[in-house]
Amino acid sequence: MSIVALFEVVTLTEAVNQIERPEMRIFNTLFRGRVHAMDSDAISWDVITGSQRLLQSISVYAPATVTEKTGRKTITVTAPRLAAKRFVHTAELNRLRAYGSEQAVELMKQRIAREQYDMRGEIDRTLEYWASTILQGKLVDADGTTLVDYGLTSAHKPTASPLWTDASADPLKDIRSWKRLIAKDAKVPITRYYAFVGYEVMDALLENAKVRDLLKQGRGVQLAEDGKIQRLAGVDMEEYLGTYVDQNGNEKYFVDSKHFCLVGIGPDVFDCPYAPVVDDDAPGGVGNPGPRQMYFSKSWQEKDPSGRWIKVEARPLPILKAPGAIVYAKAV
Repeated sequence: MSIVALFEVVTLTEAVNQIERPEMRIFNTLFRGRVHAMDSDAISWDVITGSQRLLQSISVYAPATVTEKTGRKTITVTAPRLAAKRFVHTAELNRLRAYGSEQAVELMKQRIAREQYDMRGEIDRTLEYWASTILQGKLVDADGTTLVDYGLTSAHKPTASPLWTDASADPLKDIRSWKRLIAKDAKVPITRYYAFVGYEVMDALLENAKVRDLLKQGRGVQLAEDGKIQRLAGVDMEEYLGTYVDQNGNEKYFVDSKHFCLVGIGPDVFDCPYAPVVDDDAPGGVGNPGPRQMYFSKSWQEKDPSGRWIKVEARPLPILKAPGAIVYAKAV
């Protein structure tokens, strides 16, 4: 492969889509398996409230029973655009060419891979931030603007009473109560429960007398080698220590240290459509044929100063379809 071929749209786009970001714990757990392409950037979805009626058995000769329509409200949002680009000076490429053509190609591949990995990381970090705000019942942009408010009720944003740092606290009872709340309010099938746990909450769980009794008995709880509870009250749990830097330069946790984020996972709870990229060179983009992928990458030359731009772009929108499937609880 020549250096020129490394900059082809197909090559760059395929490469950026093959990058894996395992640190995206919230997005990968809730949204990754739901990613799919849309034909328009006007993305609409129904927020489901569901129906809990039972059907009565009828004769095979009788007409079907007329039922009420599923309660829902439709939300329409223009797909966001996340894009980053980096400039590589020709002088830098010239130093690579000094090593010989074959080695220059390999060195350039490494340089492109590093730049794409960083730019994809900026996009994916934003996606992870969006996913973390959805756990709180809203889709919030990096500047604090609320893009979608799912209207999470106060019952789904409780404060544990007593807090789990209190000697009389019963976290198992609280978790079981919140699971019942999700089962009642989600209005969609829930297949399992997962919790993202702030570090102060995990500390409180490990120090709680009732939880420690379970640990000693070896039932209902699995304790990882690094001292984290992996499962409690039928809930898979993860202490999430991932951080980001906000627009004021402050480092913050994706999951607040004092919160327990309980999620009911099912086939109709989360979704992640992505819109076509508005770029003349994008395969499957607006007005372009070809297979579409979530991430698009391309490169172009600059005359003065001489060099090349490399760009990575995506237009995904993580969606919460069943707000009743979330409990965002202040536990400590």
